[in-house]
Amino acid sequence: MASAIEKATLRAKMEKYEGKVSHMYLDSKGFVTVGVGHLLKDLASAQKLNFKNGNARASKGEIRADYEAVKKQPKNRLASFYKKHTSLQISAFDIDLLTDNHIDSFEIELKRLFSDFSKYPSEVRLALFDIIFNVGMTDLRNNWPKFTKAVKAKDWAVAAKESNRKYPISAERNNYVRGLFESAAKNAKLSLIP
Repeated sequence: MASAIEKATLRAKMEKYEGKVSHMYLDSKGFVTVGVGHLLKDLASAQKLNFKNGNARASKGEIRADYEAVKKQPKNRLASFYKKHTSLQISAFDIDLLTDNHIDSFEIELKRLFSDFSKYPSEVRLALFDIIFNVGMTDLRNNWPKFTKAVKAKDWAVAAKESNRKYPISAERNNYVRGLFESAAKNAKLSLIP
């Protein structure tokens, strides 16, 4: 189980790299999203959330109007661009709950893929959470063979080299993840010194 410190670190990093947006917007791939990168795969997904219109809970019709208005907009814009096309918001508390739920579900998936996940150094777990949050389980399992092989072998230096993600992931974010693996590699070497 991710520790409270790991969850706080994860939430802070996800907010830094994904943003924390209280209204619907389009992500870089053109999918309707809210909060900290929470994909709304369809209108029904949006209607399950606790959107507010002022202080009142939004109706399904109001949620539909925002969802459809945002979906019609061009992608690859800052999240703030979409604000003028919405009237509803979700609270910071509800955004945190969504993020915590993502962390919990990703932890289950990471434990399925990496049987020793719970024994990995904290830096490695944080790096893996960042990657799976960004690429998803299917992509990680199917399209990262060198990386997953290195992680399973606990070869953190190779994992660091193989951890780079493509656009639209920033160099800063890739450097953060690579640095986590490099730190784990360095600590592993130090632990072997008598």
